[in-house]
Amino acid sequence: MSIFVSVAAYRDPELVPTVRDCLAKADRPDELRVVVNWQHLGGEDVSALRADSRVTVLEFDARHSRGVCWARAQIQRHHVDSDWYLQVDSHTRFAPGWDTRLIAMAARTGAAKPILSCYPPTYDPAAEFTGDGEPTLIFLTGWTPDGLPRFGHFRIPDWREATVPVPARFVAAGFLFAPGSFVREVPYDERIYYQGEEINLATRAFTWGYDLFHPVEVLAWHYYIRQDQVRHWMDHRTPGDDYWHKLDRAGRRRVSTLLRYPMTGGFGAGPVRTMADYQAYAGIDFGACTATDETLAGRLPDVGIPGQPRSRMLQRSGRTAAAAFGSVVA
Repeated sequence: MSIFVSVAAYRDPELVPTVRDCLAKADRPDELRVVVNWQHLGGEDVSALRADSRVTVLEFDARHSRGVCWARAQIQRHHVDSDWYLQVDSHTRFAPGWDTRLIAMAARTGAAKPILSCYPPTYDPAAEFTGDGEPTLIFLTGWTPDGLPRFGHFRIPDWREATVPVPARFVAAGFLFAPGSFVREVPYDERIYYQGEEINLATRAFTWGYDLFHPVEVLAWHYYIRQDQVRHWMDHRTPGDDYWHKLDRAGRRRVSTLLRYPMTGGFGAGPVRTMADYQAYAGIDFGACTATDETLAGRLPDVGIPGQPRSRMLQRSGRTAAAAFGSVVA
């Protein structure tokens, strides 16, 4: 089955290793179409990617970049029909057979339109890669001053016993696997800068009829620290049309408005479910900036797996991941 892979990269030295690892670890690399948004200032060598017929490199002057959602939107404009869509960041490593394992895992959900998403465990390119890590779930940690949700993640309780992905309330933009229809139905809103990207995706996808899940296997690793690497906002500090603070403020307002005063169509909610349906499912109230005790505790959503008997994990409603494992990684 074909997979369209979206990789947004802003002056990232990990871009080439990420794409090469993606192809090398796939069981069916020739069924991948990788499109990279390479925002750079020149001098970096990405010739290895340009030489690969499976990879398309879209090049942009980093000085004209308008943030990560803008970058992902440019990639989606080059989407070709595919069975699946994978979105990752340009600092990612992959597990062997990640492609067939993701497709099989999606099938085991029993959902017609499953999304598999998570914050993967970490890796460090300066250290020996060990492949350590555990699958995680995303939970609500609080709210920003302007009313956008904040997220963290911790290990899925009893994940070794799980045979199917577990239901999720939220998604991560840096690792998101969905049917190819996702690009058409939930296209990226380039007017969002960074904050609000993930809740915008989760709500729009859910209202389009996608069901959200966390993988119960580790299929990728993410380089979180990147202490000495350049971020978009570091290059765009001078007030002007591409001033990062201006872009961020406008994007946050847009997300906040869409959450609290949802419209249907365009970059708003989908036609299958309502925003009220999503809030009831996720245990969250965008207007009041509140959440249920279950959501705040990081419990798995109290629903059955579509098409399958209730999961044993979901029957253990008295136990929370937060209580079991304590620490949170933001």
